[in-house]
Amino acid sequence: MEPSVKPVSLQDLAIYDPIAALGIILGIPRLPISMNCVASFTSFDTGQAPIEGDLDTTIVQTTWIDNVAYSLQQPNVFAGNILKPNYDAYLKEQPGISVQLQVQSGPRYVESVSVTPLENMSNLFAMRWMMGWKLYKFQSIKAFFSLMQAPPSTSPNGPPYNVTLTFNAWQFLDHTLEERGVEDAARRLRAMGFFVPEFSIDD
Repeated sequence: MEPSVKPVSLQDLAIYDPIAALGIILGIPRLPISMNCVASFTSFDTGQAPIEGDLDTTIVQTTWIDNVAYSLQQPNVFAGNILKPNYDAYLKEQPGISVQLQVQSGPRYVESVSVTPLENMSNLFAMRWMMGWKLYKFQSIKAFFSLMQAPPSTSPNGPPYNVTLTFNAWQFLDHTLEERGVEDAARRLRAMGFFVPEFSIDD
């Protein structure tokens, strides 16, 4: 079941992210972008080291991730069998794969301190980052996939076991807005009548 997400008002967005709010108010087109971290398990050994999956996209402007999805493939299992779709659907419910995410570059941080089941990760962002998980220019994501449980088919023809973690996001078509900075966006929003608190870290 997909999580129920409360819509975010422009007023709330103006407080959380003035640049995003101003861009939307000005009608700057937003473009969808999908980015992937991919890994392939060539063995069903649950003791193997995590497999790294680098983001297949270079982030060259601020990007807001608002949905995470995943897909799994075992091309050698039940190939051509009428029950193949049923097997694949079951596999997605219980993938047996956990993942840890790290954000690379300015600032660098670990999104999940310990490994998280893949099926839990996909719902996390819609529930907790309703304004979008914001990544900045030249940041990137590195995923570490761990096989915690072998899939049902462990025959010699079982591997590979492929996993794709997809980050669905959006960017503004005109990225010059973000170059003017948060304070400029907040000032312009206040002039439009939005409440955006003024504060200083030196206060």
